[in-house]
Amino acid sequence: MNLKFNFYDIYGFALPGFLLLTVLWLPFGLVEKIWPDLELSSALVGVILAYIVGHVLQTVAKVAVPSKILRERFPSQVFFDSTDSTFSDEYKKRLASKIKKTFGLDVSVGQSDQQIDTRRNDAFYLCRSALIKSKTVVYAEQFEGLYALTRGLTAAFAVGVVYYLGWAYATVWAWRASGVLVLAGLIVAMIALIIAQVKLWKWVMVASLGISTFFAGHYLGLSHGVTSHHRGLLIAAAVFSCFAAERCYGSYKSYAQEFAKAVYRDFSNYDEPTRGPQPVGDDEEEESDGKGTD
Repeated sequence: MNLKFNFYDIYGFALPGFLLLTVLWLPFGLVEKIWPDLELSSALVGVILAYIVGHVLQTVAKVAVPSKILRERFPSQVFFDSTDSTFSDEYKKRLASKIKKTFGLDVSVGQSDQQIDTRRNDAFYLCRSALIKSKTVVYAEQFEGLYALTRGLTAAFAVGVVYYLGWAYATVWAWRASGVLVLAGLIVAMIALIIAQVKLWKWVMVASLGISTFFAGHYLGLSHGVTSHHRGLLIAAAVFSCFAAERCYGSYKSYAQEFAKAVYRDFSNYDEPTRGPQPVGDDEEEESDGKGTD
């Protein structure tokens, strides 16, 4: 089997998916000393499974860890504000002028109508698309892969915090019906994910997944005989995961901003590809003889 992954596939899906699988497997290793098989065939299956799990993880993470990290707005929208100091005023004017000339969208600092953020968002993706077509978007793609990676890692470690606490809590409260809450939480989370455009439902989805993950850990802890000795290890793993999730989230916010800055900086030096000679009709010949061209 010939697997071909690009930069984003590895950073955005495979690595976060592999981490989540590791997070979910760790309690089995701590409690029963069961670790994954390292044979080549098993490793290949693990890579494919990690890639699939990574897609699921990023689907949830896009809702739970949104990209609107600056005052509930995208970095690409905020950078043009007069109060933002990421770019100089002269550079903002130059960039806004080039965007308007290239795409006909006014994203300038003085604009304050209700559609300005929408236009700025459209302009950002048009800038990125132009760079991709010209094959000059290398540095920005690296930051895009890194912010997708850290977002996935943030979500995976956050799952680990709740999951490990569920395993540890199994030594305190032996409630055998916890599997019911696992299923109920997943159903509610799936419904909330579908209608997650409303902010309230995003929190419903996160809470439902948290409940489902916690009781999944609790159910597995009961099934595999977690002891008080294991509880200390699991709580330590939860503390580590909490710290790692916080650090990854900080990196995610940084890389998300660097991605937007890289796209804008590359586009400010972007030259539209020159077109080949075009056939000139009779009317265009007469106009060019008398008036010239812009």
